[in-house]
Amino acid sequence: MDNWNILIENAADGLTIATVLEVPDCQTTDESKQGAVEKVQQLLHKRLANAEIVKIAVPIQPLASENPLMKFAGIFQDDPDFMEIMQEMRAERELDSEK
Repeated sequence: MDNWNILIENAADGLTIATVLEVPDCQTTDESKQGAVEKVQQLLHKRLANAEIVKIAVPIQPLASENPLMKFAGIFQDDPDFMEIMQEMRAERELDSEK
């Protein structure tokens, strides 16, 4: 038995809408939350009765171009003066913003 995510929404007309998030076109309404959940559960059960879920692997394509600035990320992590410089920059920015 798999767990499915059901989105419960209150419609403007007072009805409750239940939607299976993994199957967005599997949706129903009812006057109560419990009724909507039961109805959508029955719909999903009917739909899956003659269906099969197959998992496939899809290779992830690398980004066409990496951000060229990423090669500089973290280059100052071991620099003992870096935090001091950053504090000075923040102080200057705060003075500028007060003007």
